[in-house]
Amino acid sequence: MLKTLAAACLTISLSIAGAFAAKNGGGDLDRGYTRLLISECKSRGLLRNQCAYVLATAFHETGSLMTPVRETFAATDRQAIARLDAAWAKGKLPWVSSPYWREGWFGRGYVQLTHDYNYRRASIRLGIDLVSDPAKALVPETAAWILVIGSKDGWFTGKKLSDYINLLGTDFLGARRVINGTDCARKIAAYAVAYDASLEQTGYSVAEARPKVAAR
Repeated sequence: MLKTLAAACLTISLSIAGAFAAKNGGGDLDRGYTRLLISECKSRGLLRNQCAYVLATAFHETGSLMTPVRETFAATDRQAIARLDAAWAKGKLPWVSSPYWREGWFGRGYVQLTHDYNYRRASIRLGIDLVSDPAKALVPETAAWILVIGSKDGWFTGKKLSDYINLLGTDFLGARRVINGTDCARKIAAYAVAYDASLEQTGYSVAEARPKVAAR
């Protein structure tokens, strides 16, 4: 009974947060390359609720731009490295054990693909040389493949979208572990609620059942 009540309260809470997110751009299907991402999600057979979380991730990681960006939102590679070096020197990156960005392996795309081993993995799986030219991860279509396929297959943390989001239910909070632990999980979950509502209005029919938000 208590678990059911907790789930209901969480659903209401996220629905309210989702409505607020929608007022701030979350759920806008015409922003940036959102339609490209939706098309890629459909081509990969993602359920509607899974697509919603992919879009929510992109909205968060790109600062709502929905277009591929460099880490720190830098205009150039040199600027990105300089900004990360400055933050590192000031002790603002305590979770980083070594400066992965200095060889050009800083975050790029709709999801921040970082570290040489992630660029190498993406290169092998996509058949695109992102090692000699990491900037290719900023190409909209390539960035879409990285986000969608990477989330579906568990490239980033070993966790897959289907571990949290499927036809039986939706854990938009837990799904953050597909990308990056629990960082900003509730905020991104609210974006996902807004995107799911928008996708439902367009008739995204891969997921026939309306998703339910699981309690945490």
